[in-house]
Amino acid sequence: MKKQLLKIIFLSFVGVLIFSCSDLDDNEEIGRVSLENIIQKESELFSLIERVAETEDEDEITCIKFLYAFTMLEFDADLMVVNQYTVSSDENFSFILENISDGNSIGINFPIQSILDNGEEFLIQNKDELKQAIDDCIEADQEEQIGNCELLLQECVWIISHDDETEDAYENAVFDVADDGTFEFYNNGELQEGTWIVYFIEDELHTNITFEEEGMTADDWNFDWKTQILSDNMMKFTNGDVSFTLTKECEEENYCTELIFEECEGIDGSGISEFVFENYIPCILQIEDLAELTDDDSIAFYETQLDADVETNPLSQTSYQNIMQEQTIYVRVNYGVANEFFIIPITIISTTC
Repeated sequence: MKKQLLKIIFLSFVGVLIFSCSDLDDNEEIGRVSLENIIQKESELFSLIERVAETEDEDEITCIKFLYAFTMLEFDADLMVVNQYTVSSDENFSFILENISDGNSIGINFPIQSILDNGEEFLIQNKDELKQAIDDCIEADQEEQIGNCELLLQECVWIISHDDETEDAYENAVFDVADDGTFEFYNNGELQEGTWIVYFIEDELHTNITFEEEGMTADDWNFDWKTQILSDNMMKFTNGDVSFTLTKECEEENYCTELIFEECEGIDGSGISEFVFENYIPCILQIEDLAELTDDDSIAFYETQLDADVETNPLSQTSYQNIMQEQTIYVRVNYGVANEFFIIPITIISTTC
């Protein structure tokens, strides 16, 4: 009886010992890493850490960086330590993370020192603080990018070019974006209006464009466009297989919106200005989507439709004074080889400057 009692006590003790060893508490440490701070390779946090350590990738997170060195352990699926690393740099950290085996985990020996892109240093005590710090810096960085993009769009106008050289429906069209998110869009001399919103979808900068008026232009543009800021003067919009490059232009003489040409009065209040028609030829051809002129072609300016029809009384292209403060001029473009012509009305306006 006594032996049987001792056997029961012994087996109970062994059972408690086995249970205690197998039921690891989250606060228990393996090496110098708390179990609650273990990070699975397949987790979102692991991916974020990879982006912080990355140095040559477009997805790199630059708003927060680690101050090295610190210790990190690698665990297998059974939470057995399989490697120990002393992490010494972004390049070293990136290489280590890239070679962590699938299904394994990492454990960082907290606290670690970090620095924001504004130079502020701070201690991170655990993986929750690490996740929060990265999330906060990404949010702040995205808000800054949105603000920069909006300011960039408002500085000047943006000229469109097709990345597909076989397309030209919107070549040299102009976006003029206001600070309230509205825009004016000029294409082939026609004005359309709409709204423009910049925001992030996950980690990608996007611009949502909405034209107010239904039609082909709205069908082609009313989308969320992935937005890449290539420089202070250039950005790219992409939606599926369609992409446009937008180039900033701040000099009015370098782009065309409508066939309306204004010149300052020679004498204030006179309503009379001097117009140099030859300066308007590139805009007229561009807006009307006409071919450049060759030696076989001609262009002339007339005060009346009848004069343009019969090609009589052409006006000087180097110096013309208007006869009304706002006046219509008729432009005749002759293409000799094709044996065709176009008559295009333009508006000239004398303004007080």
